[in-house]
Amino acid sequence: MKRYWVGGLAGLLLAVILVGCGTQGATGQVESLSPEEIKDKIQNSEEAYILVTDTSEEEEREEYINLVEDNIEEIDVQEINAQNPKILDGEIKLSEIGLEGSELFQSLSYYEDGKLQERISLREQKYETLKDRKQAIHQFIDETSF
Repeated sequence: MKRYWVGGLAGLLLAVILVGCGTQGATGQVESLSPEEIKDKIQNSEEAYILVTDTSEEEEREEYINLVEDNIEEIDVQEINAQNPKILDGEIKLSEIGLEGSELFQSLSYYEDGKLQERISLREQKYETLKDRKQAIHQFIDETSF
């Protein structure tokens, strides 16, 4: 009888821990899209967060995606790699998608009703530490999300 009581208590404790872990640290996600999908997202959404990477090295691209994904909460970000073959071959220009302006590459942008509202650079050179970059992302999200 004592064994069942201990087992039941352990099971209850485990359930409480799992529920607590599931509710803490809820994060949004970064989804990689094609140029056409990005264009559609920007033009047909009231709000859109766009991460623009520009790297042929998958590891470096993943670093930017992970940096953003680890520092956003409850919002979704769409990512496009400017090294996409359609862009490189000239089939589609970034300006045709709605992506243009200064410091476009390695940036996180906020669009409202199809128009760029704000953008921050995620380049390492802009920040003294990784902590500073993370704080900049949090501040950007706080200022743009309602």
